[in-house]
Amino acid sequence: MLDKDKVKRFWDDRASTFESVAFESIANLEQDKNNLELKIDLETQKVFEWLGDVSGKTILDLGAGVGQWTFRFVARGASKVTAVEYSAPLAEIGEKEAIRQGAGNVEFLVSPAEKFVASQPYHIVFISGLFVYLNDDQAEELMRNLPNACGPSTMLLLRDGTGIASRHEINDRLSEHLQSNYSATYRTREQYVDMFEAAGFNLLRDENMFEEGNPLNKYPETRLRIYQFKPDA
Repeated sequence: MLDKDKVKRFWDDRASTFESVAFESIANLEQDKNNLELKIDLETQKVFEWLGDVSGKTILDLGAGVGQWTFRFVARGASKVTAVEYSAPLAEIGEKEAIRQGAGNVEFLVSPAEKFVASQPYHIVFISGLFVYLNDDQAEELMRNLPNACGPSTMLLLRDGTGIASRHEINDRLSEHLQSNYSATYRTREQYVDMFEAAGFNLLRDENMFEEGNPLNKYPETRLRIYQFKPDA
């Protein structure tokens, strides 16, 4: 089980990297310039291939960080983006960026993702790099509240780290890459699918974000994976 306080402290501390690393790197955690550019290019291409045209759509960005995906949605014409982030320092950076960009259709809400209860459905729910930092009880609470954000035609896109052979946990281990202690739980593909199906979502498709042999596949135990779900009819 992950220490929730240490995980929260890790993300609050990431805000201190603002202006010393690229904006995208703060929550993305990729600090190599070339890898960061490659990661952004490949992920952006794939995510928007799967989402299609987001113009005029309302989007819920759960675990938004500083809004690295939020601002991509805005740039492509989303009518409103609700960015939910539990680290107040990260959300503050995102709010300042929204002001800088004149993005009045972005709302940052400081809240644990699992505690957020939507008052109305969104066209798109985007969950990115979130479940790896949740213990099972937190994930279960999130799944109980998630249907409130979804209507019959809502598209749900999950982008998250996935254990390959089995569930893989890193608990308060020093990361040489980040020069900080790091914790995460990588659930298997089957565990993600079962979790969403139990909450009333059907899997449409899923695949690894990067092809095998890509330098962004850094660790043998895990892969970044993308999943597309829709609510049960």
